[in-house]
Amino acid sequence: MKKLSLANTPTRIEEIQLMDADLPAHLYIKRDDMTGVGFTGNKIRKLEYLFQKALDEGITDVITRGAVQSNHARATALAAARLGINCHLVLQGHRDSKDEANLFLDQLAGAHVHIIGREDGYPDQVMEDLKKDLEAKGAHAMIIPVGGSNGLGSMGYVDCFNEILEQEEEMNISFDTVVCVAGSAGMLAGLVYGNELAGGKKDIVGISVLDSKETVLEKTLPPIIDEMNELTGNHVANYNVTILDDYVGLGYAKSRPEEMEFIWDFVSQTGIILDPVYTGKAMYGIFSELLEQHWSEKENILFIHSGGAFGWTREQMEMLLRK
Repeated sequence: MKKLSLANTPTRIEEIQLMDADLPAHLYIKRDDMTGVGFTGNKIRKLEYLFQKALDEGITDVITRGAVQSNHARATALAAARLGINCHLVLQGHRDSKDEANLFLDQLAGAHVHIIGREDGYPDQVMEDLKKDLEAKGAHAMIIPVGGSNGLGSMGYVDCFNEILEQEEEMNISFDTVVCVAGSAGMLAGLVYGNELAGGKKDIVGISVLDSKETVLEKTLPPIIDEMNELTGNHVANYNVTILDDYVGLGYAKSRPEEMEFIWDFVSQTGIILDPVYTGKAMYGIFSELLEQHWSEKENILFIHSGGAFGWTREQMEMLLRK
């Protein structure tokens, strides 16, 4: 399968240690928050495959969806601008959302932003209707699923897993556990798939920021794995994955004071930026699992930092500063 070269890869791996936390295992971060400036984060690995498909098929317009402050929407808008493709974003939220953070960058990149509420119907149907309207006007449109999370997009994280295997040899280390955020589950699916193709030796852990572990394991993840099987001709059916849903907290994009306090401590002691929606909750979960001795058998843990720095809103910043 062909892909574009948009991301700065391979991304580096760094060991971290907070001064006030004596961790019982070695914790490392793979810096996928450094895949690029505008493209920073995990989404661009998926978009390398998806936009290659778009170029191969002569696509003039891409359509995707997400929350108002979607990192995926921002990365899609910037990639489309770079490639000369029109971008349409169907974003769920309030129509009076402030033009800040990712939403500002969406518009700066020239994306056509469509903010919808519950009364406007299901977002996937809105995208289908938009596609029909565009094609009626002569466009050749393609829908990219939320998060870029389908079989083709998730191949970007099979690449990432193979990158990790190469870096293990270079660093003379073996990671027994690889952890990532579980949202739309495309990154998780790619890591799970890569692990199984390599023999399934690592524990792959997804920390959910949205759904229950049952939803991820039974509804979100399997269709992506099935699509990857169709694309590759492999038959990955039984796979080693653990989903933790204990750190969703107040819900998607909602933060508790203790999470904000953790983010403050982490960033001020490491210089690595976390965001309150995804990586902040996931790293909070990792530290909780380690310090509560739930992962006493683990030795070398690798967290895939999926970015998110551009997603900080004024409201979230004020909440952090009031901690």
